Amino acid sequence: MGRELASPDLRESTHEWEAPGAASREAHRSPSSFGQLAWLTLLIAVAVGPHAGSVQPWVIAALCGSVIWRLGAARWGWDLPGKFLRAALTLAGSFAVVFAYRRISGLDAGSALLILMLALKLLETHSTRDRSIVILIAWFVLFAGFLREQSVASIPQLAAGVVLGTLALLQSARPAGLLSPAQAIRMTGRLLLQALPLALALFVLFPRLPGPFWALPAPGGGGLTGLSDQMSPGDITELARSDEVAFRVRFSGPSPQPAELYWRGPVLERFDGRRWRTQPDSLREGLPALRDYAPAPVAGQPVYSYEITLEPNQQRWLLPLETPLRWDVPEGRLAGTLELLSKRPLDRRMAWNGQSVATGSFRDAGPPQPVNRDLAGDANPRAVALARELRRDAGSDEDYLRRVLRMFREQQFFYTLQPPALGPQPVDDFLFRTRAGFCEHYASAFAVLARAAGLPARVVAGYQGGARNPVADYWIIRQSDAHAWTEVWLDGRWIRYDPTGAVAPERIESGLDAALPGLAGDTLPLLGGSKWFERMALSWDALNATWDRWVLAFGPDQQSALLESLGIQSPSLRDVALACAVTVSAVLIVFTLFGLRSGPARPDRVEEIWQRLCRRLARSVRPRAPHEGPAEYAAAVADLRPDLGATVRALAAHYLRLRYEQIPTVADVQRFSQMVGSFRVPPAPAPGSAAGARR
Repeated sequence: MGRELASPDLRESTHEWEAPGAASREAHRSPSSFGQLAWLTLLIAVAVGPHAGSVQPWVIAALCGSVIWRLGAARWGWDLPGKFLRAALTLAGSFAVVFAYRRISGLDAGSALLILMLALKLLETHSTRDRSIVILIAWFVLFAGFLREQSVASIPQLAAGVVLGTLALLQSARPAGLLSPAQAIRMTGRLLLQALPLALALFVLFPRLPGPFWALPAPGGGGLTGLSDQMSPGDITELARSDEVAFRVRFSGPSPQPAELYWRGPVLERFDGRRWRTQPDSLREGLPALRDYAPAPVAGQPVYSYEITLEPNQQRWLLPLETPLRWDVPEGRLAGTLELLSKRPLDRRMAWNGQSVATGSFRDAGPPQPVNRDLAGDANPRAVALARELRRDAGSDEDYLRRVLRMFREQQFFYTLQPPALGPQPVDDFLFRTRAGFCEHYASAFAVLARAAGLPARVVAGYQGGARNPVADYWIIRQSDAHAWTEVWLDGRWIRYDPTGAVAPERIESGLDAALPGLAGDTLPLLGGSKWFERMALSWDALNATWDRWVLAFGPDQQSALLESLGIQSPSLRDVALACAVTVSAVLIVFTLFGLRSGPARPDRVEEIWQRLCRRLARSVRPRAPHEGPAEYAAAVADLRPDLGATVRALAAHYLRLRYEQIPTVADVQRFSQMVGSFRVPPAPAPGSAAGARR
């Protein structure tokens, strides 16, 4: 045996094997090199970047300190913190998150805690396993950033994180030295391209849960703009200065004219002389549902089908096109005020399908409530006197309302976003002094004049109009399209009256820009400016809308529609799971067949040399079982022939390195062939010999 172990090649390799499975354990014990830590640092920078402006600065500072400390330990031999110091830092970091955020869950607090745990884990990266855990935590941080920002603009950063994570995982598992960047990128690209078809199949066909997956509830609704359950002069004016998207609507078939686009929100019935409010939830929920009272379309009346995608607003109104006929919201309810309400506030993006007729009137489930006649005591006496005078001269209720509209249209009333301040009697002040205001001023004044004439009336808030995006053929409704109008009870029906249309008809026909042309350049840049910029903005919005619709909002309904288009009618959860399993199996079979067909044209020399060694050992010791890997077989041979153990383990370790850790060169293959060629199996030692005694 001395002749075999005297070979210098075998002596160099012997130290790489210690015991069965030791090669794997040695890889896990391999110290982190500076190059491996550099890859981890690059991944951490990409993963944490989107959180930098959201988490508190001390969290980022702690992470930077940990990165510098760990790199310094790898480069200059700095001492890393011991077990007890790391435990103390972990407790301190957890308490600091609770103290700073007053919670430990949620997007901001959870992200801060993940980043701190990433920083602390980086300080104990002593093995392949430690590096792998750091990469997995970084991936969690990366996808937490996706929950924070889900637009198309997040795709490059997310893709960069996935590529860098795969690169870091590939490099961190290499105890024998890093691959060159070009080799690592090629191997990573090959792995990701092979995984892409499987990922697409799982995305499309994996059984979906109801509700959006890629979202977390907005914390308390802070910073969200939108309609409220109350309105006073100036409230909707502030919304009109916002260019934020409220929702998007895609019509399947013809769409109404812009003047017919009334998106119904809160119905404001209580009036205290200045402010309008909705009924309390307890009273509103007690009103009869209107599913049986919504109007059926008459012959020749168009029915509009649409899909509406609402942005989160912390409110319950689903904002249908007036008047709704059908909706597919499982927990949606059409209240007696014709408000389509969700059971819960909208704290995330929501899409639903509905049908409506643009009638502008509907019959109620019962007579108006007393609250619809209330004039708030002695408030606004001059407006009440004016209403009674006009009503005496009118021949009917309809004639009276036409006279009020004619007053707004023919007298000196102005439509503006900068009305003068109103006094303690706001309707009187508006009608007889300022005569300038926005939609809420006119809707409020009209409702007060109707009530003063003995007609039940109320104010409805919502949105009117919208901007059609010709790039993808859908409508964008922004906060600037917020609007208020009036409903009056006539002949057993609620009839819509919009006094704003009498003062500024261009607002109803063409939108806010047409009514206030100076606004576009100052407060609504997306709707004004050059045609080129507007086209680019609409194209970007269309891209984001497509991403929202087919990726973020891809749920059970879209999945069922896709399967139905493939011939699976009314698919159940079992059908979806079966389709997923069959598709994934087909993809894997294709990969297998492709791998068999596109195998190397020349024989695998490293494998041939290993098989030659196995045949030699099979004749002299025992054959290798089909289930045995190189490490297990070498250990089994060592048990039977201790005199061969060190040599066979060294050869197996050399084979594993050439096979799985690097792309062997011609010189590497020749060297391995020489090592196996020089190996001879002597006769087994006699039981009484020194070798036998050692056994």
